[in-house]
Amino acid sequence: MLGLAVGLLIGGPLAIVLLVIAGLAVGHQVDELHVLPSDTAGNGKGEPAPRSSVELAAQDHFARHLCALFIEVARADGDVVRDEVRVVREYFADRLKYGPEALGLVRRYLKEHLARPPSLEDSAAACRDELSTSERLLLLEALYGLALVDGHLHRAEQETLRRVAQGLGLSEEDLRSVTARHFGDGEVHYARLGLTPDASDADVKSAFRKLAATHHPDRVANLGPGAVEQASRRFQEIRESYEEIRRLRGL
Repeated sequence: MLGLAVGLLIGGPLAIVLLVIAGLAVGHQVDELHVLPSDTAGNGKGEPAPRSSVELAAQDHFARHLCALFIEVARADGDVVRDEVRVVREYFADRLKYGPEALGLVRRYLKEHLARPPSLEDSAAACRDELSTSERLLLLEALYGLALVDGHLHRAEQETLRRVAQGLGLSEEDLRSVTARHFGDGEVHYARLGLTPDASDADVKSAFRKLAATHHPDRVANLGPGAVEQASRRFQEIRESYEEIRRLRGL
């Protein structure tokens, strides 16, 4: 447009044509210098485009309920310790790729939930609606990792994990599968009690009581020290297997 205006002022068809062409060339160069890459934000630095308020609200909602699940598992065996907080932070930073600002929200929600624990069932249901079955299983794996920070899976933690699994819409088989990946399926321990892994809790308790009574060292005391020692080893194996099965099942 500037080239056309100058050409009209100068006059003459040739001048007008030449100045219009020159104006087009200069305008194209200016546009090239100021155009934004199609896949970046308006900062021109190659950073991802900022998300919409709807996407940020969705992330905020998900993070709030996810933090609730982590807090419930962490506090199941008592106070929340530093290593547990580290595991939670690593999950959000490494698995979910949360940046510094989003991690700040995570810290805030963890503190809020410690002071006023929300409903575990409501939070699990909210996460269930956001995640596929595979993602829910991975979340349960992460929660198991949190529970095992101290090297032990306490009964209260096992019960909390079961409630989370139910709230996430996972089956008892899913829960046992995740448990087995951390502890094994306990096949040897069931075999010691004359059982298989699909035995009921009542069957496990009944088998233990019968075997413990049968192999108690006092029953062979009249046979001498050798018999007592052998019975003691068998009795100890039975007790250890029973305790391991109890741990696996959260009994």
